[in-house]
Amino acid sequence: MKNVLLVLSTATTTTTPDGAIEFAVKTAKEHGATLHALYIVELDLKEDAFERFSDIGFIGDKPSTELSEALMKESRQRGYEEIGRAQVMAMEDAVPFEPLTVQGDYLPVVMDVVEEHEIDMVIAVRKKQSVIKKYFARSITSELSVSAPCEVVFFDDKTE
Repeated sequence: MKNVLLVLSTATTTTTPDGAIEFAVKTAKEHGATLHALYIVELDLKEDAFERFSDIGFIGDKPSTELSEALMKESRQRGYEEIGRAQVMAMEDAVPFEPLTVQGDYLPVVMDVVEEHEIDMVIAVRKKQSVIKKYFARSITSELSVSAPCEVVFFDDKTE
């Protein structure tokens, strides 16, 4: 094993559990692998937020450019913080570390990074879903487990 990918994304969780980061660092160290920490700035983030805000009457149908820019800035800032947490843990264990920040949709971005960096293991967080949503929709993490050409390990999001 030469490359481990830790996926950090608002699509699956608000904050990556320490256990997921610790597992990624430990796995990379045990195998002499490089830990790649990928933060995905979701394209749907703005639309989802605008939809929720307009549904509750907080904003009108056409949000301002300033609001849009503020949401994307906040997402990027959260990404830097998440990557920083992973980087500190990797540095403490002398694990080679590569930070990646990519804007796009979760599954295509992860699959591109897996291919481009020849990833041997993906570590990702699963967001809890309601029973109804589980029944009617397939989660992006389920899609990842089916699509990835390597081992995928999931941690459950405990923030909800």
